[in-house]
Amino acid sequence: MQVEDFPGIQQPSGAPDTTAMDRIGGAVERVTEVRSTEDIWRLAGEFREELIRFAFQALIAVGVLAAFVIVYLVVRTTLRPLFERSRLEDDARNLLETLAKYTILGFGLILALDQLGFNVTSLIAGLGVAGLALGFAAKDTLANFIAGVTILWDRPFRVGDRVEADGEFGQVKKITLRSTRIHTPDNKVVIIPNQNIVNGKIVNHTMQASLRVVIPFGVAYEADIAKAREAALSLVKGDERLRERPPAEVGVAELASSAVNMELRFWLKNPHHEGPVKFEYLEKIKLALDAAGIVIPYPQLSVRIEKLPAAREHSAGPAPPGAGTP
Repeated sequence: MQVEDFPGIQQPSGAPDTTAMDRIGGAVERVTEVRSTEDIWRLAGEFREELIRFAFQALIAVGVLAAFVIVYLVVRTTLRPLFERSRLEDDARNLLETLAKYTILGFGLILALDQLGFNVTSLIAGLGVAGLALGFAAKDTLANFIAGVTILWDRPFRVGDRVEADGEFGQVKKITLRSTRIHTPDNKVVIIPNQNIVNGKIVNHTMQASLRVVIPFGVAYEADIAKAREAALSLVKGDERLRERPPAEVGVAELASSAVNMELRFWLKNPHHEGPVKFEYLEKIKLALDAAGIVIPYPQLSVRIEKLPAAREHSAGPAPPGAGTP
């Protein structure tokens, strides 16, 4: 509806890029310019027209936002079965669901604000500048966040695994987007930033179904190696914690300066038993070698002292007076 000109009231500019909210604001400002009852009715008609137009745009904006909410619900319903089949960690699932939520709803909010006449281009530019400044101010936190996403996605270890990471060994208790918590054998909880873990070497002792354990020991060079091998292999017979295939074996690992270093190697059915089993067999091998009369050597150093001729002459001291005189 076109509003007719009437004296005493400034008419709207009618620019095509003027929003409904701007036109409503202009109509409110022109209230002070009313000079007659006829101006009041005409201004009221203009104000009502702009309100109807704004209400229509607001209804469209709500519809757009509601449509994106429905899209998000459909995406979430679709993703959850996929996450369960992929056996992702809970933190990874929550992260992906949160990213999908804010991405979809954020895009819908921008379109809704655009329907209401807001300058979304300036809004997006401002958010970009703010995000850039935040990235520089919290680069270490963002690096740990990205590393946490990498760990949750790549899954080099899971909660409950026993790992070596950043110089620490223990059982993984919790994986967050910023850090990983490891429970060490001495009952300490070590919190390691995810960036350190991703940039370093990770050794997972329990990722595979079985684990080979190596028990080192040494015997004297005079000892019978076959007898030492028999004594070590007799220890693993009947141990239900060990796999029968591959069988246990004993071999010479090194001819060291003071001993013949040997190793007992066997495979565990449950990798989580590595620590207790290793300690147990170290003691068993010591007792078995003692019972077999096999000496376990330790480093020895023999020192031989010789006097040089000059040292002997000096230790003898000066000759007494008259010595050597007939």
